Amino acid sequence: MSHQMMLITSTQNKLYKKFKSLNLKKNREIEGLFILEGQRYVDTALAMGYVFDAIIFDGSTWEAQVESNKDQMYLKSCPVYTMTSTMIKELTQTEQSQGIIGISHIQTNSFDIESFGHNVLFLDRIQDPGNLGTIIRTADAAGFNTILMAKGTVDPYNPKVVRSTAGSILNVRLLEVNEKIGALNSMKESGFRVVVTALEHASDYNEPKNYGEKNCIVIGNEANGVSSEIIDIADVRVKIPIVGKAESLNASVAAALMMYKAREIMDGRS
Repeated sequence: MSHQMMLITSTQNKLYKKFKSLNLKKNREIEGLFILEGQRYVDTALAMGYVFDAIIFDGSTWEAQVESNKDQMYLKSCPVYTMTSTMIKELTQTEQSQGIIGISHIQTNSFDIESFGHNVLFLDRIQDPGNLGTIIRTADAAGFNTILMAKGTVDPYNPKVVRSTAGSILNVRLLEVNEKIGALNSMKESGFRVVVTALEHASDYNEPKNYGEKNCIVIGNEANGVSSEIIDIADVRVKIPIVGKAESLNASVAAALMMYKAREIMDGRS
């Protein structure tokens, strides 16, 4: 075979420690790398132009895995390693090995409003990895190809987030914005209607008049909602009716309802 398989046998191995360190945000930022698990997602990332620093196979299944991957370019263009199932589980902090892991470079995106499409999601300090992963997956399904994240939002390359996106992290443009008010004002100047979820002075999210031709939907922090400074500059405040006794909706559910409502209204106008 044209590639060379390298065996990592110890958790004290320098490379193993480097790969495992990617579970922490600071190390992902330093290295510019993240962990991607599973054959389908590694294949998809490769097809989309992601660059791999390494491919890791489960030692118990690697011969079959390599045989089925023998034509893949990543076996020729980056180092390929194998390690035990136990080491992979410790590396990925999961109970079950996916058989293949890609150590991928993080793609960087610029704040290019013209490339954002007609619907953008803006996340104001979403902190739960499961929520963010579900939101990214739903945004992908609803055709929101850009997600802007205010400082304080959980890192989208957190392994728990990556897993819960079910591959959608590869399909959506992700950008962290340091100055959220400046970013939103730029969106407004470019014709986006900034629509925020709020409890007071808000109209029903179902009303078509709340949505424009281009929409920036803002979803707030799980505990505190959208920050007051964003509410102050929003074009529209909306609320999702709660008929029962629940105090609020989960942030990912609110995001899903808002995105699909904007999509439905826009599709109805076209």
